[in-house]
Amino acid sequence: MKLRARLTMLVTGAVALAVILVSASAFFLARAQMRSVIDESLLDRIAFATRVENASGMMRRVGPLLLAGAAGDLFRLDQYVQVVFADGSIETPLGQELILPVTNHDVAIAAGAEHGIIRDVFVDGLHLRMVTGPAGKGQAVQYARPLTEVDQTLAKLALVLGLVGLGGIAIAAALGMIVSRSSLAPVMALTATAEHVAETQDLEARIDVDRDDEIGRLAASFNTMLEALQTSREQQRRLVADASHELRTPLTSLRTNIEFLARAEGMGDDDRMALMDDVSFEMRELSSLVGEMVELATDPKAGDEPLQGVDLTETVDEVVGRAQRRTGRTIEVSGDAGQIEGRPNSLQRAVSNLIDNAHKWSPPEAPITITLSPGRVEVADRGPGIPTEDLAYVFDRFYRATEARSLPGSGLGLSIVREIVENHGGTVFAFNRDGAVVGFEIPILT
Repeated sequence: MKLRARLTMLVTGAVALAVILVSASAFFLARAQMRSVIDESLLDRIAFATRVENASGMMRRVGPLLLAGAAGDLFRLDQYVQVVFADGSIETPLGQELILPVTNHDVAIAAGAEHGIIRDVFVDGLHLRMVTGPAGKGQAVQYARPLTEVDQTLAKLALVLGLVGLGGIAIAAALGMIVSRSSLAPVMALTATAEHVAETQDLEARIDVDRDDEIGRLAASFNTMLEALQTSREQQRRLVADASHELRTPLTSLRTNIEFLARAEGMGDDDRMALMDDVSFEMRELSSLVGEMVELATDPKAGDEPLQGVDLTETVDEVVGRAQRRTGRTIEVSGDAGQIEGRPNSLQRAVSNLIDNAHKWSPPEAPITITLSPGRVEVADRGPGIPTEDLAYVFDRFYRATEARSLPGSGLGLSIVREIVENHGGTVFAFNRDGAVVGFEIPILT
């Protein structure tokens, strides 16, 4: 059974239960009220009869009194009356053909052994409400009133309540269907989108979210999941495409050099060492290229490194120290970058790539200059600068200016910088000033 049908049934069932309870309560309340009026009337007759008997003893002459019209308050045409004596005999008014039922309990009341009782009785198919109460020594009086009108009224009330209840349940069922359809629309859209994605592998499908309740949050989470899957797939595709494109050249060069080494039996030692140096260089380039491609294809936010407060100046100083030991180049640092929220290892990689880029373009004796300001890092080289037409593309993947194609490198270093910085909510920049200046800016902690 579909969720919408179950929800509709649940709403309808709850409304039906409420309607039944309210209708039953209304019916029994009305029944109790009407019967209470009759009971009070009958009990008043018993009390009046007791007072009359105690005053004059006229209950022993029921027939003559009725004929004489002296007991009009005791005997009314809308009710039946009967006197029960302690020996079990009865006496009714003249002209009353209906005999009320007498039980041992009624006789005991006449004998003074029991208290009065009020109950329903049926006589010749007539539904009566009857009370038996003491009326002097050795006798009791019974009064009964027909419940025909009460029963008819209650029957009509039950019919009305039943029809109203059925109508209410039908309306509740219709409203339940409408409400469930409206409430479950995002779930149905979610289901349809999930089925579409499963059938077509189309990760660009999204659900329109226009509500902020639990279902809306579920739809938003599903959209986020699809976006993450789409990003992961794009990263995989880029990695495969870039790998097939970028690895072809170094692999071809390696294979050529190795095959040449295998065939060159009479090669001199100097030539062999030069060729081995080329092979070693290509291996290092290949390893660096593979590492950078894998890093670029991996979401920097997906690792285990949490965001934390980072002193950007200390981060730059640590990277500068390692770079100076590795390259022997002078690197000058000035200013203070302050505190930011970030991932220390990723930020160190970004700064390291900027320094490596400046090292590649600077003359051997020229220093690299790093200028710091709050949240901002500028790395300046002393090279020829970046051609104006290339400034907009230096952070693109595998982009290499014409002058850079003869230099070592994969063209991924600055792309990695941009990925890291953008995942920290920052921006990258490049411009010329006595050489090239490349850097980034990340919001500082306040």
